Amino acid sequence: TVPGEFFGLTALGEICPCVKLCGVLRAMNYSHDTEMDRDWAADQLRRKKNLGSGLSDMPVRRATAALPQVAVAAVQGPVPVGTPPGEATLGSALSALAINAGNPEHVQRICHGLLALLYDKECLPVHYEFAELKGVEALLAVLRRHGSGTALAALRVLEKLSRTVPREFCVAGGVDVLARCAEVPCQAPRLLEASLRCLHGLTFDTEAKAAVERRGVKDIAEALLEDIPLRKGRQVVSSQEEQRLLEEAWDDTTVICRRLLQRLNGRKCR
Repeated sequence: TVPGEFFGLTALGEICPCVKLCGVLRAMNYSHDTEMDRDWAADQLRRKKNLGSGLSDMPVRRATAALPQVAVAAVQGPVPVGTPPGEATLGSALSALAINAGNPEHVQRICHGLLALLYDKECLPVHYEFAELKGVEALLAVLRRHGSGTALAALRVLEKLSRTVPREFCVAGGVDVLARCAEVPCQAPRLLEASLRCLHGLTFDTEAKAAVERRGVKDIAEALLEDIPLRKGRQVVSSQEEQRLLEEAWDDTTVICRRLLQRLNGRKCR
């Protein structure tokens, strides 16, 4: 052993290479290496679970689409003047929808925000992402729990999705929920119209159209078309403006009902 080497010094007074190596090891970022190992292990676990399940081999989603400014306020609520709203994403909107499921006013505002996001038909990737995040199931849960304006807001969003993700719509049980909405005896005309519009959108996909036919939607639409004049006659209104709005709503319901029958019959309906 060279004298002084025990203290990290060589005979020439230089630092021992072993000590230099220890310093390098101390400077290594073991946290980074551990994170890489964890990511690799999670990737392997995901591949093993998805093997043979038919699921796509995709990594865990860490970010979702950002909401437009008009939708941010609906998700986050009002903020003090001069305070910029935080970043809101599609994922945070769906989380807010689940957390506030019992508050119809808040759910309605969130649905309006989602409609602003999904309104553009050119934004198909966002529609697919929405379906992947179980957004269709969340909106169907709103229909099962709420009525009136809250249900109408959810139906407006579902209408935008009926043509872009029809098969996901059917897998989530959407056809049955919409049919039940149309079967309610004293349903409001705007809710009837919105549910029929969603069903009409589903008929542009072969598999979804078959699901609509199996549910007996054709019979529902035919019965509704015959019953609309009677329902209009039973409406009680308090003003001419209310009468005008109801007439418009029933007329729109009649039009979409005929269009739905046209799709199911393969011919025009009078």
